[in-house]
Amino acid sequence: MSSTEELSHRHFIRFLLARNEELDGERIAKVLPFLAEAHRNQFRKSGAPYTEHPLEVAKILASLKLDTDTIIAGLLHDVVEDTEYSLEELTEMFGAEVAFMVDAVTKISTIQQSMVGNVKEEQKIATYRKFIVSMAQDPRVIMIKLADRLHNLRTLHYMRPEKRREIARESLDIYAPLTHRFGLHRIRWELEDLSLKYIDPEGYKNIIDKLQQSRSNREAYISSVIMPLEMKMALENLECTIQGRPKHVYSIYRKIKARNCTVDDLFDLFAIRILVDTIPDCYLALGYVHNLWTPLQSRFKDYIATPKPNLYQSLHTTVIGPEGKMVEVQIRTHDMDATAEHGFAAHWAYKIDENNETNLKWVKQLAQAQSEITDSKEFLEFLRLDLEPTEIVVFTPKGKAISLPMGATVLDFAFAVHSELGLQCVGAKIDEQVVGISEPLSHGHTVHIIRNPDQEPSRDWLDSVTTHKAKLAIRRRLRSSELKQSHNIGKAIYERELRNAKIAQESYPKEKEIIERFKVKSMDSFYEVIGTGNITSEDIADFLLEIDEGQIIKRKDRSILNYILGKEEEEQDIKKIVVKAGAPSITFAPCCGPVPGDKIIGVMQKNKGLFIHKDSCKVVKKISQNLRISATWDEKTTETTRTRIELQAQNRDGLLAEITAMLHTNHISVVNASIITLNNQVRNKFTVEVYSLAQLERVMQKLQDIPSIKRVRRL
Repeated sequence: MSSTEELSHRHFIRFLLARNEELDGERIAKVLPFLAEAHRNQFRKSGAPYTEHPLEVAKILASLKLDTDTIIAGLLHDVVEDTEYSLEELTEMFGAEVAFMVDAVTKISTIQQSMVGNVKEEQKIATYRKFIVSMAQDPRVIMIKLADRLHNLRTLHYMRPEKRREIARESLDIYAPLTHRFGLHRIRWELEDLSLKYIDPEGYKNIIDKLQQSRSNREAYISSVIMPLEMKMALENLECTIQGRPKHVYSIYRKIKARNCTVDDLFDLFAIRILVDTIPDCYLALGYVHNLWTPLQSRFKDYIATPKPNLYQSLHTTVIGPEGKMVEVQIRTHDMDATAEHGFAAHWAYKIDENNETNLKWVKQLAQAQSEITDSKEFLEFLRLDLEPTEIVVFTPKGKAISLPMGATVLDFAFAVHSELGLQCVGAKIDEQVVGISEPLSHGHTVHIIRNPDQEPSRDWLDSVTTHKAKLAIRRRLRSSELKQSHNIGKAIYERELRNAKIAQESYPKEKEIIERFKVKSMDSFYEVIGTGNITSEDIADFLLEIDEGQIIKRKDRSILNYILGKEEEEQDIKKIVVKAGAPSITFAPCCGPVPGDKIIGVMQKNKGLFIHKDSCKVVKKISQNLRISATWDEKTTETTRTRIELQAQNRDGLLAEITAMLHTNHISVVNASIITLNNQVRNKFTVEVYSLAQLERVMQKLQDIPSIKRVRRL
């Protein structure tokens, strides 16, 4: 090693130790000659020696206070991929823990490098899944990938334009949200700003130019905020440090897009940070800030009482500062500020530990979820929500804090507390006000769930939740209900076919014969397939005919004979299917719109399952008796079903308003409406959701009593 290289290495070690004095400088120093030799004669696109990259990655990791093994793995993260050295050799030289991290980073990089040109969604998902699996095994692997990506973004201008945009887009979609989840705010801001520079160069430059033009004015304004704050804190004998800064470029960019405005239209571009020694001092400082300027109550957040899942703690308040401009003020202790800068890296024990309060439980939950979600679109949506930077914290009646994504509902909260509570949820009380299951929650709400043990979820529930846990639990219960319903329907149909076939009980087909003929796993699955319409009554009749030709009268022959004799098909005495409104495996026929209280009948449709009609429906009269299933309503049904009504009236001012008000007052939702006016005569058709026939008839009578309405009828 030359004296120049030796001097450079000593300087590098001093740099690392200045950022984290607990590092083992001697161990790291032994890696550097090997690193130089491994990457000798390799260069980056900038023309610089390749070792520049791993050295910069190690500096970023040291700034995050990461341990010696992680620094060494960061230095070696490209060795297996880009040199002739093997993983076994790295294990022997630097230990199994370092080798594991290098191997995990290499596997992620290998998947990413296979994604060139038009990247298929499945390839992207493979990368994301590998990220999650690696995080669950050792979160330090992702720290290395984040540092690797940050340095690559810093030198991205040496890449081709299309490659720049591709890397920048991926950085915004996956890496930046991960930095938020880990609480690495400083890295997140740099990742976002650098990515924006290549995704929307013009928008980025416009913001930079505007900030540069207004720099002196902005600095003067920040001083006009800090000066009275410092005076106030001094008068109150509160020791603190006050800092002022403009918000980072990507944050401003998002505000511009969200509000459809320009930089000049934004006032809340300034953030003031007050650092104090203790938590009580945080609240004292908050009071002093509010004494100086008027706060916006809707913008106050207490992340000290309710920390974010990434351990972030701070008080956030927005005030109307000097010149009437909005200023965001963050108040936290020095320890909280260190956590805000370094995130979990300031606390973690590197491995996921159920008994550790500062662990990364969300990583374990993320890994479990990714193994359960097979649908690609659902997985990407789940990932987007789980990494979403915006979060809220709500409370159980006993004061337990529950973290949820922005937009989460009462139903999400119920499932977050316990799956069984979610399945029984019928609403909630928030601040003594009763709300429905789809009510969005706000930060700080205390939520008391109203439950009903007889409640069963419907498919509509999936539209009322945002969290993966809730969606998964609902789908599982729906699937279970579907199978149970299909099983009952299928068994009833099979038993009816046995009676129709006139086969003696001792001659019934054996289970083995049924399984072999219909390629099913068991009798239960046989019933389920019948219940979904994939095995029809005709299929069963043909099977029974083949098994016992001497005892069966073929259905077609019998039907023809009955027709000649003028006889109706025999009504078999079979068990009625119990129908629950909202049942996932049942379709309510739109031709007649049955509602609870109507006399109903089921009709099996091949590959579509069971359709429920009113027994007086004209469509049913044209369907073979053999395809009909006796049905009755479940008395405990609580879901709505859709039906249609028609109103004929003399047109007049305010008529439609009276009609919709009447429907709303009687708790009837309008799904669709058709309004036709001809020669001052009105014909309105509404598709409505109702709970029962009694409710429908009651509101129809009330509609009939509205002046100028001539006729109300059900379609």
